[in-house]
Amino acid sequence: MADENAFAELIHEYVAECLPLAERVSDAFLEIERAWHRGGRDAQAIAELKGTLHTLKGNSAMMGLAPMQRLAHLLEDLCALALADEGARGLELAGLLVEGSGLLVDLVRGAAEPGGAAAEAVGGFAGRASEYLAAHPAAPAAALRLDRRRSDRRAEGDAGTIRVDFRRLDTLLEIFGEAMIEQSALPEVHRRLAARVGASPELADLDRVVVALGSTMKRLESALMQTRLLPISTVFGRFNRLVRDLARGEQKQVRLETEGGEMLLDKSILDRLGEPLVHLVTNAVVHGIEREDERLRRGKPPEATVTLRASALADRAVVSISDDGRGLDAARILARAAALGMDLPEGDASAAYAVIFAPGFSTADAVSQVAGRGVGLDAAASAIHALGGAIDVASEPGRGVTFTLTLPLTLAIVRSLIVEVDRERYAVPLSHVAETVRLEPGAVHEINRQGVVMWRGAAIHVADGGEILGSAPERVGGRKYCVVLSAGPRRRAVLVDRLVGHQDVVVKRLDATVGRPDVVSGATILGDGRVACILDAAGIVTQRAVA
Repeated sequence: MADENAFAELIHEYVAECLPLAERVSDAFLEIERAWHRGGRDAQAIAELKGTLHTLKGNSAMMGLAPMQRLAHLLEDLCALALADEGARGLELAGLLVEGSGLLVDLVRGAAEPGGAAAEAVGGFAGRASEYLAAHPAAPAAALRLDRRRSDRRAEGDAGTIRVDFRRLDTLLEIFGEAMIEQSALPEVHRRLAARVGASPELADLDRVVVALGSTMKRLESALMQTRLLPISTVFGRFNRLVRDLARGEQKQVRLETEGGEMLLDKSILDRLGEPLVHLVTNAVVHGIEREDERLRRGKPPEATVTLRASALADRAVVSISDDGRGLDAARILARAAALGMDLPEGDASAAYAVIFAPGFSTADAVSQVAGRGVGLDAAASAIHALGGAIDVASEPGRGVTFTLTLPLTLAIVRSLIVEVDRERYAVPLSHVAETVRLEPGAVHEINRQGVVMWRGAAIHVADGGEILGSAPERVGGRKYCVVLSAGPRRRAVLVDRLVGHQDVVVKRLDATVGRPDVVSGATILGDGRVACILDAAGIVTQRAVA
């Protein structure tokens, strides 16, 4: 058992070290393929890639991963051919380099997973690559030399880096969370003690210690969260090959551009961000982008562009996916929604665009594996909302579409509004709180047995907190406060008894086997020791109104 654990650790280290190298090689070959189409020359870049492949081959050999070793060796040989014979460069060789490097990424990423068919996956590619190499003369050894000094300098640059299993960081965060809960209880204990004994020098000292401890805990939280952050480029880098393959399948020319890849996000968010981005990028390439002849008729360049852009805004991350395609057709969307018997939104075109996130909605006339705009968008929206984020869409007919995702920087600690309903306290993530309102008499109206309140000139549905949370429901207008929740373009108000205040809460995930209410996303422990549910604000906003 000890040997198995040791080997598993080695495999994880192999993936951590080699996956970024394999992804770098794959991205570079995509760029080289485009350069070859334009008649560019890139001998130095190929030589450096050959050195990286040599490293991957050696590391794979040390781990006994023969398929990865064989694949890296074949790609090395193809690079050597490209360096020695410019006449060999062409669509076939470029396709082999892109295909092989993409396969290498997949194999390295899956090295830690049990089972798999790595040898079989390499077999077909190896046959085609070997045939191509055999059809071209071997290059002289002198032409294949590589300056190793760059590789040495890269290795020296890692001297100040150590690798830590992410599970250990999770454990450290859990311990910190427990400490933060105890620390948050200190002010209340201090208040009670001061009320009992009155003013004293010792209490003044205790007051200074409590304040200093709070400041130190904030610094510790910031430093700990920094250890969990990774650049979003680790996710963006996966889409170069996806866009290329989708575009070829659709017989389109599409270029992927990325901006802001250096922005840092918690690994727990990055791990769950890839899937909704796949849906959005796929829809952009397959449905949003026109074919080449249509683009030319509209005066557009034949090559379309899909852009992934990331930026930080206060304590939130903003990720956008843009295309320069045909844009959304609001009239067609509303017609399709009416045909499906859906409730039609009122307002401008942007309100109509919200319909595309409805489950099962699509404007595609035919079903396929990657059918038109709308396929997968409900899944993307649900995934973003589950992360505590929001998704919005903007479009200009004939100019393209932009989906904007707003995400928290971390899921481990959430700034929340603490509310009270029927003497129970709940945490509402502030990222979904649009406003809190003290209700005036008669502010809530009842229409068709449903509460409605006017907010910023518009009528929004109101739900009673007790009815949503399973406690005693109040009559409409019976509670004192209203919390307006938002999820994308949607709004919904929830009636509560009291607003307790703001607090950073440590998220405790609920065991899926135990089950949880639809309106609850997790739990936390408050400073007074109470266990409080964290409300799924997005779920409350999107669920049907309570009758």
